[in-house]
Amino acid sequence: APLRELLPRPRGAALEGDERALAAQVLWQCAQKYALTEGERLVIVALTGMTEQGVYALVSNLGSLVARLVLQPVEEATFAHYSRLAAAAPPDAAALRRMVALVRAAAIFGGVFAAFGPAYSWLLLRLLYGPLWSSTDAPAVLQAYCAHVCAIALNGVTEAFVHATATRDELQKLNVLLVALSVAYVPAAAVGLTTLGARGLIAANCANVALRTAYSLRFIRRRVDGAAAKEGGGAAEVRMLPHPAVLGALAASAAATLGAGAWVGGGDSLGPRHAVHVLCGGGCLVGVALAVYRCEPELAAQLRALRRKKSV
Repeated sequence: APLRELLPRPRGAALEGDERALAAQVLWQCAQKYALTEGERLVIVALTGMTEQGVYALVSNLGSLVARLVLQPVEEATFAHYSRLAAAAPPDAAALRRMVALVRAAAIFGGVFAAFGPAYSWLLLRLLYGPLWSSTDAPAVLQAYCAHVCAIALNGVTEAFVHATATRDELQKLNVLLVALSVAYVPAAAVGLTTLGARGLIAANCANVALRTAYSLRFIRRRVDGAAAKEGGGAAEVRMLPHPAVLGALAASAAATLGAGAWVGGGDSLGPRHAVHVLCGGGCLVGVALAVYRCEPELAAQLRALRRKKSV
């Protein structure tokens, strides 16, 4: 019998019970991965024309540069930072508050894209690809994609917190949620494409990421409150959103840059007007940086600690 088990199985032989269960699990995981990676592409190919496909490909490729070059390294370093804090000892409320500060930093980073991106989408495409693409629907799609960059920036850091500190059962619950959202995403993306085009698809992506982020933020809130309860206190005072002054600076910057963009006009405007528009954005960015410096002083220390952990 042992020798027979070592021999190769004949072709066409039926799988046994345990093997069938393992094969079914592997196939299910492959189907999930395929739906996550290729579902969006399949929906686009099936429901849009070549022009919209080209516009979305151009915009998503620009956005993926931010994800690969900036967000992915930050997520990896954040996960390592969270994991070290959680492995050394059960994090107390103070340690968790320091960890949550990185969530606010991610929200500010994404907020900069959401506030400044829409005003300069047309100019960026004009400089990179010329009037051929800037005269299409690509600037409007890129404006919407800036909100998606904001969503994935916040989601990456919050899910890194969950994956670094959650128990096995909690991670299983997260995986169930991800599967459910993946299943719901395909029809939502199809509806968005048929109603709003590529911008509808981005809206579906943002909704999907927002639901995942809401679950992660709820998890973080419970974890911080639990640590505070163990220390004998009530609910911990933790800010997950940036300071109101920072949010106000971002909102004012968005209004100012969009207003300046409307004053500049389109491609028929002269170069000096575009220069004024860029200078306006630079001044607004300095204002946001000052608001962060004054109202979020602990973020600098946390980012320095994150950089040290990344270099180790």
